[in-house]
Parts: sequence; C-alpha cells; structure tokens
Amino acid sequence: MSQPISAPPAPSAEDTVQAYARLCQSEAQGAPVRRDAARARSEAVGDLYSAMDWAFECFAGYRFREGHAALAVARQRDPAFLAARWLGFQYPLDPSPASETEQQAYLQRWREGLRWFESQDFRRPGMAAQVWGCVGSATPFYLHYLEDAVPEMRRYGRLVARMMAALDPGLPPRPLRQGRRRIAVVSAHFREHTVARLFLPLFESLDRDRFEVHFLDLEPGAAEWQARLNAAGTRHAGPRPAPQWRALLAALQPDVIVYPEIGMHPMHQGLAALRLAPVQTCLWGHPVTTGLPTIDYALVPDALEPRNAAEHYHEALVRLPGLGHGLAPASPRAPGEAPEDVRRQGPDDLEILCAQAAFKLLPAQDAVFARILRALPQARLHLTPLVGEAHIADLRARMRPAFEREGVDMDARVLTHALMPLERFQALAAACDFGLDTLGWSGGMSALDLLPQGLPIVAVEGPTMRSRQTAALLRWLDTPELIARDAADMVRIAQRLGSDAALRAQLRARLRERAPSLYASADTQRAFAEFLATAQPRAS
Repeated sequence: MSQPISAPPAPSAEDTVQAYARLCQSEAQGAPVRRDAARARSEAVGDLYSAMDWAFECFAGYRFREGHAALAVARQRDPAFLAARWLGFQYPLDPSPASETEQQAYLQRWREGLRWFESQDFRRPGMAAQVWGCVGSATPFYLHYLEDAVPEMRRYGRLVARMMAALDPGLPPRPLRQGRRRIAVVSAHFREHTVARLFLPLFESLDRDRFEVHFLDLEPGAAEWQARLNAAGTRHAGPRPAPQWRALLAALQPDVIVYPEIGMHPMHQGLAALRLAPVQTCLWGHPVTTGLPTIDYALVPDALEPRNAAEHYHEALVRLPGLGHGLAPASPRAPGEAPEDVRRQGPDDLEILCAQAAFKLLPAQDAVFARILRALPQARLHLTPLVGEAHIADLRARMRPAFEREGVDMDARVLTHALMPLERFQALAAACDFGLDTLGWSGGMSALDLLPQGLPIVAVEGPTMRSRQTAALLRWLDTPELIARDAADMVRIAQRLGSDAALRAQLRARLRERAPSLYASADTQRAFAEFLATAQPRAS
C-alpha cells in the first residue's frame, strides 16, 4: 500500500517576504515578467481574481492563447463569473488569425457569445453587479478587423445598452440650452495618438463665445497634450473609476457629448451606452457603427465614405466636408536612421513597405504578398506588425506556406520590424520605393503620415470606410492608378510600379504636390461647429 504524500512545509515569513519582493521586482521589469508573475500568483493563490489578473496580462501582451487558458482556469473556479465568458468571446486566439479556418471559427464563437449574452436577464440578482466587469473590460475591437459586421453590431449595441441600463438607468430627458452650448468630449486618447491628432484641432478651433468645452481626459498624456486641452476648454483629469465619470457628466449637464471614437476603449463603450445628454455623437476614430441606441449621430468624412454609407451605420450619418478631420502637418523632427537591414544590396533592388499592425494582416493577405515578391524578384517586403516577438514568429509561420508555394525565400525577402520610434519609422518609409495597403481594414493614419512623404501605396477600394480609407485618400490626391479593384489587380499594379522607376518618381512628385490638401480645412471646421451648435435630439 502506497504511503500518503505529505504536504510540503509551509514557507517561513522571511521566505514569503522575499518571494513578494521578487514578484515586485519582476513586475517592474515589464510585461513579459509581469505576465509570468501573474501566472505564478494564480497558481499559488488559487482564486478567481488572480486567474483574471493573469488573463488580462496575457491579453495586454498579445499572448491571446495563454489568456484563454487563464480564462478557462477562472471559469473553473467560478462558472457563473460573467467577465471570463465576456472576454472569452471578444478575444480571438491570436492577434491575427493563424488560418482562414481559425478566422471563421472566431467569428462563429463571437456570434455564439453574442447570442448567449442576449439571452440573459441582467436585472436578476447578481447579474447587474457583474455588468461593468464585462462592458468595462473589452470591446469587439478584433471582430471589426475580420469582416463588415453591421447587423451584428446593431444587436451588440442593443445588448450593451440593455446591460448598462440594468446597472444605471441614465438621466431623464432635459432641454438643450438656449445660446452658448456646453460640449463634453470624452476620450482616453488625448496624447500622441491617432484620435488626438485627427480631432483635437477641431475642438481647438471652436469659438469660445459659442461653446463651453469640457474635456474628460480619461488617461492623461504628456504635459504638452494636457496644456492643449487646458487652452481649448476645461480639462477634467483621470484616471477615475466609471461611476465618477458618470457623476461628472451628470453634474456638467452637457448639451452634446462627443466621443472621438467608440470601439477601441471599454470606458467609452460603457459611458456611451448611457443617456447622459440630449445629444450624443461619435466621430470616426474607429470607423464602424457603434450599434448603440444611445448614440444619435455619427460624424464621418464625406470623401472617405461610399455613397451608400448610411446603410453601414445605426446612427444618423452626418457627412463632414472633405476628409472630416483637423489634422495638422507633423512637427519637424530630427531625421532618424533607417534600420540596417533596409540598406540596399544593389542599385536595382526594391524595398516595399506594409506599415500595418498584425491584426490587419489576415490570411488572405499572405498570397498577395507572395505573388508580388515572385513578380518582383529584386524586391524585399518590410512589415511593422506592432506585436511581440512570439506573435511575430507565429505570423511568419502562418505566412511561410504561401511564400513556399510561390518559390519565394521568405527568410531572405520578408523583414519584420519591432516597434520603433516615429523618426526611425519615417526613415524606414523614406528608404522604401512603394507601399502596400492591407485587405479588409485599410490603413488610415498610416496613409495620412506616409503619403505626404511621397510614398506611393497600392490599395484596394472596399465597400465600406474601414476597407477603403487609403484608396479614398489616393483618389483625393489624384493618384487613381494606385487603386486596385481586387487582390489580383493589387499584384498587377505592384508589379508595374516595381518595374517602372520613372512612374514611381512621377507619383512621388504628385503626392508631395497634393499633400497640403490632406490637412485641416476651414470647411470641415465650419461644418463641425455648425453641427454642435444646431444638433437636436433624435426621436426615440
């Protein structure tokens, strides 16, 4: 008969203190070590919340599969814990799908998760208390990069509004002020971020005699951004928990609340699902419908949207003139040095750049890249996926079969670059001959940064704004020859561009000549101010 296994001796107080000190030191060393520390805590403590901490660290570090493993542990510890289920359907297994099969499986899992939450009564005891743990933890950010999910987003918006109503009924209707209107702008992105660069200048241009502007600065940025907010209105600094932001909005009693984006940050999603002002609107920082019945208007750029854009939104569409932003030319910076591996080996070599994040690099893109490199044997492709080394390795492993089928040496001809300072990124772009957009979700801010440098970018013009931003900018800049009908046409245009140095030079000159038209326009600023001054509540 086997002997019983004795328990290990309990750690001494000194051991515990030293272990805790090591954990604190580890957490200060960055995300990978914090993730390992969170996993160690989860295994040692064995409770629900330590498992959830581990999951959040994994998702923050783009280790999605490990994050799902942590969620499985959390659900074992408490099967009724809603946040674990919510995160489980919002996050895919990888930042970019490992295959088209996995891509479809995630879409199916997302729809099943939506149906399950739609079936729940959040007014039941114990359910309302868990609402913010869901809504305030994750948005359907990754869903939007895989398909045009307009019907699903209408359902999702109704769901989130119903969940938040179980937690907070919002405010009763009240009339708009006569005369000077009070505007509240809610964002976690008032920093060196696409949202602030595109839209803060629109608020800075408002007439202070017509508007009283309040900025809810959820996650304050550097001092220069804080100073701009203070100069343009009244700044209310975070971080604060959601109930305090809700109470602040109730106390301010704004006539109009503007969310520069809804879809990237969970706090925006949760607050926007409450009725806290007579008029609530969003700009196009995340260019898909919110689906929220509490958002009345979506302000979009006329030049970037297709003619039938209203079909793609739950909100009433307001088309701002032109490009619909207040972007100013980037401030001059000291020139950076391009990465060493971009240096050409010969005078006829070509360097091609795809400056998009990993979650835009869908499996369908792999064959397009491979065919372009087969057609241009003197070319190399540079990728900037903005994820950690582990996922870069996974991404390259997924791409490899497509390149092998085309007889292209991927190791020699596809270079992936880690996150780099802006000056170094600009130097990389300047060293490249032309760029490639992504299928599905196109480049927006990246195109606005690269096209003024004179970098020709080949892009497909998709049916919705999310899939046509770069193509629409090319049309705006009078370079329609860079716009492809489909993936096959993208390969054809890239081959022609790579084979004709004179054409590339001509396009560079035209892009630089037209570049000033990409920036803020008085027409956009006037239309934006007129909307804020005259917008009325929508009939429910």
